[in-house]
Amino acid sequence: MLTEEQMIEALPEPQRTTIRAIYARKPEELPPCPQKNTWYYYAPEGCLCANGRPYYSSLKVGTENKLIMLFCGGGCAPDAYSAARPNTIPAVEGEQQFYMQDTLVAGYFLGHGGIGSKDRAENPFRDWSVVVITYASGDFHCGTNDFAFDDPEKGKGVCRHRGYFNYRAMVEKMKEFVPAPEKLLVTGFSGGAFGAAILTDDVMGLFPDCKDVTCLPDSGVLSCPHWKETAMAQWKAPAEIAERIVSDDLSLDCLLALRKKHGERVKIAVGCTYRDALLSQMQNYLDGRTFIFDGVGGDAFQALLTRHVRALREHIPDVALYIFDRPSEVGNGLTDHTFETADYVFDYVFDGVKLIDWIWDAVNGRPQQVGLSLLGLDK
Repeated sequence: MLTEEQMIEALPEPQRTTIRAIYARKPEELPPCPQKNTWYYYAPEGCLCANGRPYYSSLKVGTENKLIMLFCGGGCAPDAYSAARPNTIPAVEGEQQFYMQDTLVAGYFLGHGGIGSKDRAENPFRDWSVVVITYASGDFHCGTNDFAFDDPEKGKGVCRHRGYFNYRAMVEKMKEFVPAPEKLLVTGFSGGAFGAAILTDDVMGLFPDCKDVTCLPDSGVLSCPHWKETAMAQWKAPAEIAERIVSDDLSLDCLLALRKKHGERVKIAVGCTYRDALLSQMQNYLDGRTFIFDGVGGDAFQALLTRHVRALREHIPDVALYIFDRPSEVGNGLTDHTFETADYVFDYVFDGVKLIDWIWDAVNGRPQQVGLSLLGLDK
């Protein structure tokens, strides 16, 4: 197995130079008594990435007794075919790649921008504590299984779907520094958005005294008829998680179950662009089409998102929604993917509402529903 240095060396230019420049600012390893508002990385003992390398992530202890639980994205492996095709460094041109299999590089830095930024004066969360749950398991952060596959092209292998173990280890470490937060934001982007929807109930069980909780999935909607089967047989998610999956819309199922169990103790907010490029690509695959960016996938995703939002409004009337149309660089009439850790979160405005203000208002019990006209829905 390649060392971290060898993997970086394998990157093509200019990526290699960029990564080395980033590494010059690499956080220090977590000490027993961390300084406030300082990023550190932490490698929980025994935790592994999908490819068997040690898992690590990062955290910072803020000056306010408030906590962000931030689940990162990085694709998913909903079946044996996708499990056999992780992202590689460097990428192989023309080859399908479905999920991040290693925390290399991203594990040190993801989640430190946007609402995780400690240096942006306009960030109302800048003094909160943040624990980042880096994603390298292909299981929406809820797996406990070493999944063996035998692919006709790739051969035999093992995908370590250990997302649940990795998440719990990071949270247990964070609890040493923030044992009883007065406010809790459980959020995540892309694959991490599903993690937020799936695991907010679990997080609330770990912080039982916190009565002010917000669950905010950023860009996490996909339709698949076998989500429950995947969660049970391939990922081996805990039974209480798998039991919540009752339809093709996993994140909707989990959000509805969350509100039903906890009532208004948990506020729910959902944001996404209306023709999300990466989710459209994955929806193409899940629907049995080609794994590409195209208008067909965009149409399918837009229809799914409309159904998702309509159900949320019906069952959770006070849900906060931010649907917008920021274009994607891939073209084809598709839109951007994820927002909460991007710099534009501080200045982007849609329908007269600034994105960061929408997030802050949702966390503070002032839900707004923005952009419904994009889905043909009335306010």
